[in-house]
Amino acid sequence: MSAQNENNAKQPGRSAKSSLANVDLDEVSRLMSTPAFLRGLAPSQLPSAAVSDGSSLSPTHNEARPHPGPSALHLAETLRDLEDELEDADLLQPLIQEPCADGTSTSIEKRVVTHLDGHFLGAHRDYSTMQTFPHGHEDVVLAVDFNYFGNRMVTASSDHRLKVWDKKDDAWALVESWRAHDAEIVDAKWNGPFMGEVVGSIGEDGRFKLWQEDPTEVAMSGNRFKLIFNLASQTNAPFMSLDFKNIMQETWVALITRDGHLGVYEPQDQSNLSEWTPLAERWVSENDPPERQDEVGFKVVFHKEKLPCWTAITAGLDRKSLSLAVAAMKEVLIYRTDKSKRFFQVAKLDGASQIIRDLAWANGSMRGYDILATASKDGSIRIYELSTPTEDKTTQPGASSSSGIPSVSPRPGPQKNAPSGIGAGLAGASKATDASLDNEQYPGRIRQVVKMTDELTKHHGAVSRVAFSPMGDILVSTGDDGSIRTWKKAANGGWMEYAEIEPTRED
Repeated sequence: MSAQNENNAKQPGRSAKSSLANVDLDEVSRLMSTPAFLRGLAPSQLPSAAVSDGSSLSPTHNEARPHPGPSALHLAETLRDLEDELEDADLLQPLIQEPCADGTSTSIEKRVVTHLDGHFLGAHRDYSTMQTFPHGHEDVVLAVDFNYFGNRMVTASSDHRLKVWDKKDDAWALVESWRAHDAEIVDAKWNGPFMGEVVGSIGEDGRFKLWQEDPTEVAMSGNRFKLIFNLASQTNAPFMSLDFKNIMQETWVALITRDGHLGVYEPQDQSNLSEWTPLAERWVSENDPPERQDEVGFKVVFHKEKLPCWTAITAGLDRKSLSLAVAAMKEVLIYRTDKSKRFFQVAKLDGASQIIRDLAWANGSMRGYDILATASKDGSIRIYELSTPTEDKTTQPGASSSSGIPSVSPRPGPQKNAPSGIGAGLAGASKATDASLDNEQYPGRIRQVVKMTDELTKHHGAVSRVAFSPMGDILVSTGDDGSIRTWKKAANGGWMEYAEIEPTRED
């Protein structure tokens, strides 16, 4: 029995349709690896004919079908993408119909083979690594998060419970399940990897809680994860999003409520996560608080790498600066901290016509500029590049710059103690009106410019989630259409779709 078949046998939950798709894709990958395959393509198999074929790489849900030949596998999208990449679609026609007289492969042909092979192998990996298992929650799962190493997972559900899973022998084993909130849990995150086994959670009960694992307790005892911190929302609106930032043995957490109140907190002692103090607080919504029945878009995402972008550091940004992206309805605000750990706004990402449901910050500090992606209810994924000008007066066409933080919204907010020292943060610490003097008055402040580079609209409906690969060169998105789409940064700097997984439904 092959390794693939053994793996399928160990995972009875995997659909037989996925296995069939894998067989198809294996065959396609084999055929596409030989230059002779391209030479043998007939005109009827060119994109114009393949579009009307109606076939798809996605496994269907209504039959067990015979193994199709490669002509029945939708080549149109691949070839069309390649035409765009080569910038001269006419190159493909003589390539396919008129092979070299001596039987050798041209450089363009090799490029086609490499492109097609990579495309289908990527799709093959997508199918072969997907697996399902019963999560055991009594209601819908609202959040899932993996730890830094990818071998632990926490699931949060409307049934008020958190569950922690460990990966063992390509399967997930339940370690602990406990009632964590008095209402549905909307988000949960691992804090790590250097802070111990700690999970943060927020719920509709208006609480943010930290749970630390006690490995001396027996698994599934209900006591393995201890509550070490419990914070109530200051605005009486429930928290909507949380995220952790770690720089070695130091950690911070960002929280935002359903009415747009942002708070960033740090431990009083970084070795003790049971006591936290506000580092910064402010309102990020310029309008009146939304009604409880209204759909809102608020989310917080830290830049997770240890160091900011190297060009920003060269321009004077503190090496330990915290970089935070905050989705505030139809826009995203980008904040960084100066050498005194005071937050200042460096950019605003706009362009969305409806609320932003998700955002992601790509890794790649050595790239020279930051990449961020947003997922909007208007059906678009927007890609932004955040760069640091080499000179103060440098701007780019279509780009905008910002320095200094806007004053706190006049909307009445919760009563709080005035922060001091490092706690000044977002609560209006920046009073500078001349941005050119920022770095002199507040060491560690820089100018940055933002530019929207792509607007991806292939989802049929609202986009729900976006996430970058660890290297920041691949973007995965999901939408209300149920599909999972994968985007890759092309050589010309744009983003192109190279794989799609349609939703599968069991009969």
